[in-house]
Amino acid sequence: MKFSGSFLYLVALALLVHGVPAAMGRRLHFGKCVVSVQIHELREYFSEIRKTIVGEDGNSGVRLLKEHAMMNIKPLESCCFLRQLLRFYVESVFNRYTPKDSQIRRRTSSLANSFLSINRDLRQCHAHLHCQCDEETQKRIEAIQSTFEKLDVNAATVKAIGELDYLLDWIETHHHH
Repeated sequence: MKFSGSFLYLVALALLVHGVPAAMGRRLHFGKCVVSVQIHELREYFSEIRKTIVGEDGNSGVRLLKEHAMMNIKPLESCCFLRQLLRFYVESVFNRYTPKDSQIRRRTSSLANSFLSINRDLRQCHAHLHCQCDEETQKRIEAIQSTFEKLDVNAATVKAIGELDYLLDWIETHHHH
């Protein structure tokens, strides 16, 4: 099937005007900030490594991402919280994690790149004053970092990656409209 140049131009114009189709990412709301997130892709990457990561976690009594703390985040602070949490994952977790298995290395790299992309959009919201950051949000991030730093580096990174399902659930269930 051959398409004319004007048809392709109209398709490209429609994408520019109306945005990328929903299959390209879900538009999620974090306070006043709207971000496109490839949640299905993130879950796929995580599911491919979950069993191995959880099996390596020797600290089952320790939780970094406490469910009750993530559930009580004010909607206007959710952008700031997610931006800081993704930065923590990219800078402290993925940068320090050194898996021996190449498949796990590729998947954690894909997760890190996805987090960087989401964080880029969140930074733009922050720059336009759409992200509200208050002291309580900072305390939540500091508590996560403090628990993380109390563990051995490898144990801490395994723990953090193993808890990504909590983060993905929070992103997906509390921020779509």
